[in-house]
Amino acid sequence: MSHIKEYLDKINGSKTQFELKKFDDEKFLGAKQAFVRCCQSIVPTWKETEITDDLVNYCIQSEKFSGDTSKGILFMGSTGTGKTVYLKALSLMLGYSNRFKFKIYTGFEMERLYQLDPNDGDVFQLQSALKSKMFGIDDLGEEHTSIKRYGTEINVGIDTLTQRHQLFTDKGYLTFATTNLNAEMIGKKYGARIESRIYEMFNLIGVKGKDRRK
Repeated sequence: MSHIKEYLDKINGSKTQFELKKFDDEKFLGAKQAFVRCCQSIVPTWKETEITDDLVNYCIQSEKFSGDTSKGILFMGSTGTGKTVYLKALSLMLGYSNRFKFKIYTGFEMERLYQLDPNDGDVFQLQSALKSKMFGIDDLGEEHTSIKRYGTEINVGIDTLTQRHQLFTDKGYLTFATTNLNAEMIGKKYGARIESRIYEMFNLIGVKGKDRRK
């Protein structure tokens, strides 16, 4: 058993963990301008908020980010506060800086696709996106508790989060999402096991403010 360390090093060393590209802090101002432009490409009247700087620090993988840069981000808040704008802006920004613009699906979209023929092109695209190094979920928790797929009842939210958690654990792949639910509601919706995995794979960021759609 004297060679156990060498064995473990060999096994663990064979796993390549995905990491976002890191930039020097001196790039912050330029990155902030780029991020705000990404937001404004989605909503032209968009103005920076109290969490803008923190999100920019995440994008450049700065130690000044308030959370863990090796995790994804879950935007939490009430309807219309701008969570989806931030999710889409992250996809654009990381697509620019890391050359990978992640796909975003809503829970309802995934439910619809889950019930189609597996050979359908849209289903294939979803399955490919679910296995990718970054993936986005808009309105997590809005999907139904369960749907029938070929006679078997499944919970799309739990299935998706389970897949993404496994990829996070094995490869460091990142998931980004929005939800109108608070932490307690998430626990009731998905159960203690998924709630624990959510804390493990996401930075939870609250998005406050009035409904911007009104």
